[in-house]
Amino acid sequence: MRKTFAALVVNEPGVLSRISGFFSSRGFNIDSLVVGTTNLPGMSRMTIQSSGTLGKLDQLRRQMEAMVQVREVVELSSETSALIDLALIKVNTTGREGTRSEVVELANLFRGSVVDVSATQLLIKLADHPAKVDSFIALMDKFEIVEMGRTGVVAVSNCGAPGTILKPAVLPTQHGNSSRMSDADLPPS
Repeated sequence: MRKTFAALVVNEPGVLSRISGFFSSRGFNIDSLVVGTTNLPGMSRMTIQSSGTLGKLDQLRRQMEAMVQVREVVELSSETSALIDLALIKVNTTGREGTRSEVVELANLFRGSVVDVSATQLLIKLADHPAKVDSFIALMDKFEIVEMGRTGVVAVSNCGAPGTILKPAVLPTQHGNSSRMSDADLPPS
């Protein structure tokens, strides 16, 4: 079973290393990892996908929440969240006649776009659910993928759905001390 977790973490050096080490020390591989800043000062959001048994993944989430640098962890499901993976795929369009138009047609069908063109290649950008990206890549294999890069999964719960990362009551200050925040300090929900 694969689960997607969103974690609100302190934005400081070494946090990514500590969390990835936390996963590996427990025998878990990280299938996808995306990290970026948030609208909350001093905080970053990590979207992590990992595979394992249901019980082990639930235990992993609880243990991760106990880490000092982690403020909150929520599980995000594909039914109640938007899971998006961005891929850039460079495809060879030489070989047989009509290849270029066929690649463009498939990219359009998958809501992708052509971001660069040469006499022999197309560079396609596709941002969609990971399963759709996987399907598109499988179709591109017959055209010879020259180069490819993927961001990993970014996930946010749907509007009104459970799994929204709450605004923490205590955030670190620049000096490493904690300060209580009032509701007025938080962005509107």
